[in-house]
Amino acid sequence: MVVISSVLVGCSAARAAPPPYGFNGLAFAGLVEPHGEDGRLDYVLDGANGAELRFASCAQVVATEAAAVREDQYPVFRLLRTNCQALARYASGRPAGGSHLPEALTPALVGALPTAALPAVGGQPMVPTAGERLKASSGVAAIEALSGGRVRVLTRDDDIVYTLMAQGDFDGDGVQDMLLRLDWRARDAFGRGVELLQITRRTADGPAELSWRWRAAP
Repeated sequence: MVVISSVLVGCSAARAAPPPYGFNGLAFAGLVEPHGEDGRLDYVLDGANGAELRFASCAQVVATEAAAVREDQYPVFRLLRTNCQALARYASGRPAGGSHLPEALTPALVGALPTAALPAVGGQPMVPTAGERLKASSGVAAIEALSGGRVRVLTRDDDIVYTLMAQGDFDGDGVQDMLLRLDWRARDAFGRGVELLQITRRTADGPAELSWRWRAAP
């Protein structure tokens, strides 16, 4: 059975109950069962040589070069690698001692993130304006809730979806983190990508922070 993190409406203040600790298996297509950092998979892609590439574990995904995958399936392979990285980071974490984040990913929380949480288009994160938040950025047209606890951000150029992948303490400071997958596509041009972001809020009245990011190699 895939382990799913609980998703409840919460507040930003620290809670008496332990913060949630879990992985959102519903967001990982092909995941049969988490097992440490090397989840059991049932996932098939077409290989560059015409044969099937069948993945039974994240270890196989990590060991596979992109050149072994048929070119038109590179985006799907990058998504698979990103989901495996999310599972590995979750497996290396632990329950947090306290939290200043809500228990669900909300438009308000995404809007409070720094503009550095926008996609790294072309492999480079945008140069943020100091202190600027997504909700106040002139480049952001809308921030809205989607089904499944996801949040969509529309900019002048991109359609971006943030998905909560895991909750827990992933950097060892005792404070709750959220691990988000960021999926983006260009609205009027060719281009798409996927990244992982780790966000936190270290104090009840402190800002939401982007504390870590990861992007699969092309």
